[in-house]
Amino acid sequence: MFKFFIKKNFCDGWDNFFFLVLSNAITIVLLFGAYFALRAADSINPYLPFAAFILVSGILMVQLFAWGANAAKLADFRSPSFAVFFSALKSVWKIGFAFGAMIALSLLLARFAIAYYLTLYFRDGNVIGLVVTAGLGWFLLVSAISLQYFIPLYFLQENNGFKKCLKKSFIIFYDNVFFSIELFIYNLVIFVISCVTFMIIPGLNGIVLSSMNALRLRLYKYDWIEKMSEQDPDFEKNRDKRNEVPWDELLAEDMESLGPRKLTSFIFPWR
Repeated sequence: MFKFFIKKNFCDGWDNFFFLVLSNAITIVLLFGAYFALRAADSINPYLPFAAFILVSGILMVQLFAWGANAAKLADFRSPSFAVFFSALKSVWKIGFAFGAMIALSLLLARFAIAYYLTLYFRDGNVIGLVVTAGLGWFLLVSAISLQYFIPLYFLQENNGFKKCLKKSFIIFYDNVFFSIELFIYNLVIFVISCVTFMIIPGLNGIVLSSMNALRLRLYKYDWIEKMSEQDPDFEKNRDKRNEVPWDELLAEDMESLGPRKLTSFIFPWR
């Protein structure tokens, strides 16, 4: 399943290369704006950058959230458009800003908490400081892996508000730990490549597309479980049976839609 996900995600990005680059241009402009806003805030007051960080994080996340509407279309083999992006801005700006602000505030609180408890350990030799620091570190890591699903959950499932997206993100992580870790590593690789290309490609929008593709394919598992549970009420409680997911069967339609993409088709798309 993961191999097909990588193939599909690459094809979606390649086939919409210029659209992705233009979309990332908006993100780059916002990142530059955030940088200068933080510098300006620091010159006014040493504590103001913290508030500015929360504000710019919320604004940046609104843009990524709105682009999620196009990512959902691409994941579903449909065409993206800037009309979809600007239309989505009107409906997602509240949840997008709240999500970005929550992440920024959490990072700031974690930063000060970790600094405090590490000082407590190295200065006073208090082991509790080290234990709490380790606990916070693991919590941040699990949260980072889980929240990959937040934006996709909003677009791939109806009636998912802020709380539902947050709750379901952790549920999906705990039910698909190894897959979630693989996706996280994959997204980290995309982020490193994006840094090398100055966020031009794949960029942050490429990471949103990656998470969207991953969750869309993974949700087939739950459709299958629901179908099997209708036939056997005890099926969902049997973890051994639940883990025997027939991915070849579930992905057959998507594989057919994507088609056999050879290397030459990427270099010479007209062939």
